[in-house]
Amino acid sequence: MLGNVGSYTAPNAANGVSIGQKAIVAWAKWVNSHGGVNGHPIKLIQKDNKGDQALAVTQVKELVEQDHVVAFVAQQDGSLNAGYADYLKEKNIPVLGGSVFTIDPWVGNPMFYPQGLTAIPDITALVAIAKNAGYKKVGSLACSEASQCAAANSLVKGLSAKGGIDYVYGGLVSSTAPDYTANCLAAKDAGADIVMLLIPTADEGRKIADDCARQNYKPAWIIPGEAIGAGYLETDAFNNAFNAAGVLPWFSKDPALKDFKAAMKKYTDINFTTAEEPLNANDAWVSGLMFQKAVELSGVTGAPTSADILGGLAKFNNETLGGLAGGLTFTDIQDKNQGCYFTIEIKKQKFTLPDSSTPACVAMS
Repeated sequence: MLGNVGSYTAPNAANGVSIGQKAIVAWAKWVNSHGGVNGHPIKLIQKDNKGDQALAVTQVKELVEQDHVVAFVAQQDGSLNAGYADYLKEKNIPVLGGSVFTIDPWVGNPMFYPQGLTAIPDITALVAIAKNAGYKKVGSLACSEASQCAAANSLVKGLSAKGGIDYVYGGLVSSTAPDYTANCLAAKDAGADIVMLLIPTADEGRKIADDCARQNYKPAWIIPGEAIGAGYLETDAFNNAFNAAGVLPWFSKDPALKDFKAAMKKYTDINFTTAEEPLNANDAWVSGLMFQKAVELSGVTGAPTSADILGGLAKFNNETLGGLAGGLTFTDIQDKNQGCYFTIEIKKQKFTLPDSSTPACVAMS
């Protein structure tokens, strides 16, 4: 019995939330059609917290105390997990993957296991990509709608300095702004040759790039986390844009994605050629694979318990899950930062993997 909680009908739900929701259901159906886990079918119970913190806590407690779930997979409720993190720690119920871009509880809480890069490793990786590509000065534009956005600019500034590249500009932008000319001119005057877009949608990103181009300012772009999607291919402004994916992305032709692609085609209506934030599907799939691998490594032969799953997760040491993860290590449950990723680069308005399906890694010490 597995649980999954997400902000699926929240007023401002991100595009990728529903993709993650569909993908984890597809994973469960695929596994069940191939014999289940240890001969037992997976029963996945999903709950929609509608973006409400109190409801998220109530639903998690119901799933634990009434439905007796042994773990949660592919949680899609962003920062709301902070409301029930201590409860799950008390109950020893693990959470395997989901929307992991926040730092805690994914790093410090012993019950939370990220399937890829949380905020600090992701930005560290993106800084490394920019430096290795020869860029000298980085700027960032963050959404102005939430307090954590301003904090994200500060994070980029600190991690840029640590990564050996100059941070020269940080600005806040609203999705409802009539234009972004002032931000573009400020970044241009600061000399930023590559700019990180800490914003929610490709539509806003295109407007920013267009306004900058009108000022004859055409920097390279960095698109963090799961925000990268088809909308960034609609203009040549994002050629040479970069992303660090914690899981092997949907467009790869690597045979490791064979089951993923078959399950998505059979059990979902996701159109990956037009989808925004499609990486959420790969995140969810890898979350499911984490559960399967944890059960395998635990050695249990019947229906697994939460203790079995935790025991198996503790044995993850550079675990790639057949090549779909960058390399997951959970030997220290007090520090579960993951530093391995697949570099995505947009070239000729197409997604590419310049390093093929070979992950790169950054040190997390």
